Formats: sequence, C-alpha cells, structure tokens
Amino acid sequence: MNRRLATVAASLLLLAATVATAVPASAAEPAAAEPATANPALGAERAAAAGDFGAVSVRGTADTVLTSAFRDFAGDPVRISVDARAATNTDPGGTRGHFRVRHVHNDGRLVAEFEGDITCLGAGGREAIATGVITKGEAPWFPGLEVVGQKVSISVEDNGRRGDRLGWVWGALGQPVPDCQGTVPFIRTTGGDFTVRG
Repeated sequence: MNRRLATVAASLLLLAATVATAVPASAAEPAAAEPATANPALGAERAAAAGDFGAVSVRGTADTVLTSAFRDFAGDPVRISVDARAATNTDPGGTRGHFRVRHVHNDGRLVAEFEGDITCLGAGGREAIATGVITKGEAPWFPGLEVVGQKVSISVEDNGRRGDRLGWVWGALGQPVPDCQGTVPFIRTTGGDFTVRG
C-alpha cells in the first residue's frame, strides 16, 4: 500500500514539474510596463484619453419661450445665463461660476428672477449640467415662496449655430436637485448661445 502511495506522489510531483517548466516566463511573471516610446500610437491614444479629463466649462446667455407643456406659462419668455468652469471633469465639485434666470409672464409681469453661485459642473461632449444655489432673487408670482438658498440645476446642449437646448430643475418648487444632476435639455433656445467645453 505504501509503495502505491509513493508511486502516486512521485507521479504528481513529476506532473507538477512538467507543467511548471512548460509555462513561459512571460506568463508566470507580471509583464513589465510598456515604455511610452515603444508604441507611439498607444502613447497618443493615452494622451488623448487623459485630455478628456481636463478643464470643463459652460458659458453663455440664451432666451427661450415656454411651450404649451408649461400650461399657464405657455408663451412666456425666459432668459438663462451661465458662466461656470472647473479645472477637471473628474472633480466636478471644484467648480466656480455664476448663473442668472429671468422669467416674465407674456403679459409683462415678473414671474421670477434669481441668481446664484454654481457649485458643481459636469460636462461631456456638447452637453453640460451645472448645479448651484440661489443667493439673491424673488418670485412675485408665487407669494411667500423663498427662493434664496434653494438649489437649481441647469442643463445645456451646445448645438452651435443650429440652436442650443436648455433644461432646468428648480428646487424652490419642491423638486430635488442633487449635485451635478439634472434633466435632459428639453427646450430649444430662440436666441443667444451657449458654449460647452468638456
């Protein structure tokens, strides 16, 4: 019995030694880092990818007219201005900037006007979402509504000369506004222009 166990053990050791010598050294050891100069195309690809995480911004002022989806406010002119920038898209909280919103009813009465500081910015391609906090403003159309200290979200789609799009969420109306999140840019601008970099 001991002789049989010894034979099995020897066979297993021989098999293990055979497998170990059959594995190439490159597979058994971690590969050394590829030198940046070994593949220039790969180096350029990596540099371009790193560029995607550089500075981001959204700047501009645009007008729009509210559609029938806004019911009693249909036909109202709204103007939104944003000037926001961040050193990197990977740290959207490191944002600086300002926003301003003016909404007038189609009969000329002021619905709301407010401005504040941008506190978070995220951008990708032609789109950006900026969130911030109102520092000054009023909403005469909504008596008793306190707008100062409320959060806002403004989303922008930069379409160049074809007309941009806007979207927004107003925390003062009870809608939640998480940092750097918002709605799709759902309404086309009628004038002005936004420029998104990111």
